[in-house]
This record gives sequence, C-alpha cells and structure tokens, in this order.
Amino acid sequence: MAKQSWSSTWLRSSGPMPALAYASFAAILVTVLMSNIVGLRSCQGSEERTDAATQTGFVVNCLAFSTDGRLLFSGSDDATIRIFSSPQGSLKDTLKPEMGDIKALAVSAKGLLAAGGTELRFLDASGKLLKDNDDYLYGIKCLAFSPDGKMLAAATGMEKRLEIWNAETLEEAGSVKDSDWVNCVTFTPDGKHIVTGGTAVKVWAPVSGACLKTLEGHTDEIYAVGVSPDGKYIASASNDKTVKLWAL
Repeated sequence: MAKQSWSSTWLRSSGPMPALAYASFAAILVTVLMSNIVGLRSCQGSEERTDAATQTGFVVNCLAFSTDGRLLFSGSDDATIRIFSSPQGSLKDTLKPEMGDIKALAVSAKGLLAAGGTELRFLDASGKLLKDNDDYLYGIKCLAFSPDGKMLAAATGMEKRLEIWNAETLEEAGSVKDSDWVNCVTFTPDGKHIVTGGTAVKVWAPVSGACLKTLEGHTDEIYAVGVSPDGKYIASASNDKTVKLWAL
C-alpha cells in the first residue's frame, strides 16, 4: 500500500513562530509571525490568504481562543493581554494584569481567564483579578483548562511539577512532583486524562495524579502536545525537530 501524505506547507515565515492557535469550529488558524505580528488566516478553500494581521509591538508568547471562537487572546512581553475579535482581527481591549511577561494563557468554557508568567493569575472577562499564586521559582510554562472548564492544569517547566486547580473555587486541588520537566500540558477531549511533555510524553489521571503512561522516543525536550478530537492519538513537537504521533 502506498504511503499517504498527511501534511503540507501551508504557511511560511521569515522568522520563528513562537505561538499558534486553531479554532476548528471557525476554521481559523492564528500564528505569531516575526514574534510580534498576530496573523489570522482562513483555513477554508485552497486559497492561502491572511484575513488580518495586527502589530503588537512586543514579543507575543502565547495565544488562546474563547470557546466560541469569537475572541482571541494574546500574551506578550509588554505585560499585557490583548483581546482581538475573530476572525476580523481588530483590537477590542487590552488587559494589564501587572504580573510581568505573559508566557501562558488559557480561557475556560465559562469565560475564566488564566495567565501565567512568574506567577499564576485568574482573571474575569474584564481583567479583574480573582486569584493569584506566586509560589514559583521559575514560573508557569503552559496552561490548559479541562473541556468542561472545571479544572486547570499548569505546567511549571524546570520546577518539574504539574499543578491541578479547581477552576470553580480557584484553589489548588493537587500537585505532582515529577522527575522530568513539565513544559507543556493539555487535556484529552473527554477531560479524563492530562497529557504533558518534557523529555517524554506522559499521561496522567487528573483526580489521583497517577502517571498512567510514559511515551519515550524524542531525543530533546518536548515543547507542545496535542490530542486528536477523537481522543485516540497524541501529537508531540520537540526541539529534536520532529513531531511524533502516539496511540493513547
């Protein structure tokens, strides 16, 4: 049987792309080009075109969509969170949580905003501070809400710790100290498992904190993980210049 190609070069950049977000329900792909231009592109049809591009002026580290796809949030080294309309790309608001560089963002199904950097902050839609936690040596690397919005998973990078927060009470529900770095994190679509990446891909039980599976094969650190919509496969992207697919 002939091998089928499942990938193609859809977007090229003259510089690095440090952040990417995809809204499947709206067929919109968002990338950070040259570190400080947020570009929104339509994924419909064969034509490659940029629908909007907004210059932020500072390095953009992270992107997150609202669950309805109508808002795009970007976190920047200028210590702000910018909110854009989607897919138009017009700037709607700028939040200033006063926590330094924004390195990670997540938006819950209930509209709660989590921002990470040297500390973790929970904000409402207006940017009002609801809760903060600064008990970190190196800060937050990645954030992910469960699909139902009831839990938040926080990856702490070099601190080698996975945190689970109750997104309703805004209290830490548990913490797992690992032997590996925890660079990135996501939930499976059913919310029953958490997937992290360090030097290996690991699958966790959110309630007990038990490591259920360790997937080894990358030769350098993993910086992004994702789970297929049917929950059967994990994709991991590594500094070893490979993307690997794993059966969950």
